[in-house]
Amino acid sequence: MLRFSFFLIFLFWQCQPSQVQETYRFDPITVSQYPISAPPAFPQSFFPESAKFIQSSEFKTSHIHTKEAFLLLETDESLADLQKRIDLRASQGDWKLIEKNTKDTEVFYLLEGYIKKSLSISLTSHGKTNQMRFYFKKHSTY
Repeated sequence: MLRFSFFLIFLFWQCQPSQVQETYRFDPITVSQYPISAPPAFPQSFFPESAKFIQSSEFKTSHIHTKEAFLLLETDESLADLQKRIDLRASQGDWKLIEKNTKDTEVFYLLEGYIKKSLSISLTSHGKTNQMRFYFKKHSTY
């Protein structure tokens, strides 16, 4: 029994959950777990530098145009730094801040872009890490 205990310890030590990218494509829909990069519909300037992508999904009307998209990411940046980043980016003019709601550990943003695009951002504090959820929707056909 003792000789097998080393083997069992080695086996259980190697059995840790890995964060390997998984991508599933169904004709117009793409769903990714731990994606390498964000869907191209999202403006990259809203993302923190230390972002870890957890989940994304994308609905396209054709191979190029994204109709709806979702992204979940984690970061070590503070909630105040994330709010400053979004407020600064919204003040640059191409995304107009429509609404901002603040609750205990959550902040919600609603932004409007050119050609009938909307972007919703949810910031949630989880102790040392913060989660950001992005929702993108294009309301026009071009």
